[in-house]
Amino acid sequence: MTMTPPVQTHPAVTQSMPLLDFSSFSEISSSAFVPLAIRSAERDAFRGRLRTSEIDRLAFTELFATAHQVERTPKLISQGGDCYMVGIMLAGSGILVQDGRELVLREGDITIYDTARPFSLSFENDSKNFVITLPKDMLNLPQELIGELTATRLPDDSRTGALASQFLLHVPQAMQQSFREVNISLARTSVGLLETLLTMALGAERLEQNPHQVLLRKIREYIDEHLGSPELDPGQIALAHHISTRHLHGLFRSQGTTVSAYIRTQRLERCRRDLINPALTDRPVSAIAARWGFIDAAHFSRVFRAHFDATPREVRTQR
Repeated sequence: MTMTPPVQTHPAVTQSMPLLDFSSFSEISSSAFVPLAIRSAERDAFRGRLRTSEIDRLAFTELFATAHQVERTPKLISQGGDCYMVGIMLAGSGILVQDGRELVLREGDITIYDTARPFSLSFENDSKNFVITLPKDMLNLPQELIGELTATRLPDDSRTGALASQFLLHVPQAMQQSFREVNISLARTSVGLLETLLTMALGAERLEQNPHQVLLRKIREYIDEHLGSPELDPGQIALAHHISTRHLHGLFRSQGTTVSAYIRTQRLERCRRDLINPALTDRPVSAIAARWGFIDAAHFSRVFRAHFDATPREVRTQR
């Protein structure tokens, strides 16, 4: 396995962050990420810096800290925060443990961990990290396959890893100098790069060896192509792929979701993208909803607010 070469860090950016004591660092970390238990043997001498930039449901966090340990326990998991965290080790070293695997983190390493399951991070000395936090539904890969990559080094190919690292590390700075529409584009490119890293780490053979996963990928592609059709339902999807609806439901149940929930989530995401698109400012909310298969405007408003914790009009005005 080739190692990803060291990434170019941005010390000026890190140094410009306010210096935090242990209590402040712990509180801000749990707010920036998910509820976490943070410990340090030298709390009085602890010092840390942390800054988060957010756009389009993504969070990019740059942080420096003296020696400390981080743990995501079952109790903390029950408090919420189901997402993926992708970390890039900028300086120092550490140990990540999840799903029975232990990874020694060195400068330049990229890895992923799942906040829905326990994990721990240990940094015995000063360290600098860069973490991207993203909702699971933004990655178009089966969660059980991503689960095979937690606490492993991504990717095997050093050139791809270096390219991804350099792009991702510059996103927060680029966001400060760009307007919202450009930042949204940066966020989508970031998700695409992360998905590329995960796909390469899995490899073509792993992606193709399970016929259920191949079929599921084809079904997802079919759903994406027909999202605008109000007639899109499990029966139509099953018929198009020559399988029973029972088999179809079983495929999605293995992913921890349902066919209808997946369709609804994809439609809502397309609606959200249209609502923040400046080229569609004059298009009525009801027209955007209908474009993606939501015929009942009242129903659309309810499910949109339940999913994004904001009404369609609120999302549009936040542009």
